[in-house]
Amino acid sequence: MLKEIIEEVSRRVRKAEGNFAAFEDRRYSPVEFSDKNYREIGKASGRALLFVDGGNSEILQMPGTSLQIMRNAAVVMKGNKLLLSRKREFYVLATSDGKQSATAKIFSGGGEISEVSAGRTELGRFCDVIRRSSEIRFATEMLDEVPRDAVAVLDGSLEVVNPIEKTQLEGLYGAARGKGVSVAAMSKTTRLMTEKGEPYPAMLNERAGSRKWYYHPVAAIKSEDHRAEMLFARLHENSDHAFRTDIYGRDRDKMPGIVSELAENSRDLTFPGYPYGLILADKLARVSERETCLIKARLTAAAGNKWNEIKAHLAAGNAHEILDSM
Repeated sequence: MLKEIIEEVSRRVRKAEGNFAAFEDRRYSPVEFSDKNYREIGKASGRALLFVDGGNSEILQMPGTSLQIMRNAAVVMKGNKLLLSRKREFYVLATSDGKQSATAKIFSGGGEISEVSAGRTELGRFCDVIRRSSEIRFATEMLDEVPRDAVAVLDGSLEVVNPIEKTQLEGLYGAARGKGVSVAAMSKTTRLMTEKGEPYPAMLNERAGSRKWYYHPVAAIKSEDHRAEMLFARLHENSDHAFRTDIYGRDRDKMPGIVSELAENSRDLTFPGYPYGLILADKLARVSERETCLIKARLTAAAGNKWNEIKAHLAAGNAHEILDSM
């Protein structure tokens, strides 16, 4: 059976066909493939790069309630040297009435408590939006730590799917313009397909050869929720990956230089073709399972007699921990 499965998968990866990216959203007009759209990656000029990522982990979960720890991380690099790193963490207690809205209380290390809300939404997705928004806000705050010609690079894309994210991203754009900083983002994964149903980056890789390159344009974007230029970049000649990269629309003219800086930072042999600054930011932001267990243990101790009541509600909604231990 496994042999038949491998054979079927192999048929899917032999050749990635297609001539343009397929979008369901009409605000994206795909540009037909052309060899002329492969661009040479030039020499970097040594601009500072600010990389920002985030992580989160669920500590407690019961119907209508999720308690999560979230962490933001930022690193600044120049000439492939680490200049500084920062991280912060906070807790989010997200609740839903199951009908109209979701609300989250955010508890920071300084004792401040803030609150955000959204329309009816799944709590896990709501928490992802909060984490993503906090990453963007952290990037905005970190602009004070970089020189005027720096590039701020977010993990993911510059496409927003929630008003909370949009508010924070507009704030980042405004602050970056005022400080002469460019804004970009790089996605670890993409689901973008060709009109033939094949992976779009695989199609680009097959037709480009073994050199490093970036490919632009992919599509004309007419969306206020995605004010960016989309490109794909193979940032190292030994890389197997072409990563989707977004560059803020106002920084379009700076695209060749931005890609050159990203390529210069993507020479680490542990993952050639992916910026080392994003690797470091990911490590700093990640919340491990061990950390989550320790936080839960401290929470249990702090709850005292109230833990039995909390535990009863947890047991009523989730039997996974029992099954996982069997």
